[in-house]
Amino acid sequence: MIRKILLPTDGSAFSESASKYAIFLAKKCGAALTALHVISVEPPKKLGTESIEKEKAKQAELCFRSVEERGKAEGVELKTKILVSRSICGAILEEAEEGGYDIIIMGSHGISGFKKFLLGSVSEAVVHKAALPVLIIHS
Repeated sequence: MIRKILLPTDGSAFSESASKYAIFLAKKCGAALTALHVISVEPPKKLGTESIEKEKAKQAELCFRSVEERGKAEGVELKTKILVSRSICGAILEEAEEGGYDIIIMGSHGISGFKKFLLGSVSEAVVHKAALPVLIIHS
């Protein structure tokens, strides 16, 4: 049974497609849905607390607006979460484990458009390292 769904999103068209599937599945299963955005901070680049908060607010507006609207329209319980990490994949996997999610639903590629064979680098890493089912949506 699926009770909790994790939807990593970056605001890309691929994430938008994945959100449609995640909302559909959440509605059908009566599952809680969490949309997650990870802000990547490279080691040489440091953000102060104020900069991180501004970036979180900006990213929340970009990444969550449509999924929040669609979830509300479908009557799906939706939470949003923003993490700051050096590793997007690591943050997704850590959240999946700590949050007790049953499935991860994500787009095949991110906003950068970078393609590595059939999957984007983050999607590929999550698929290979996740201890729970991962549904990859191609768009």
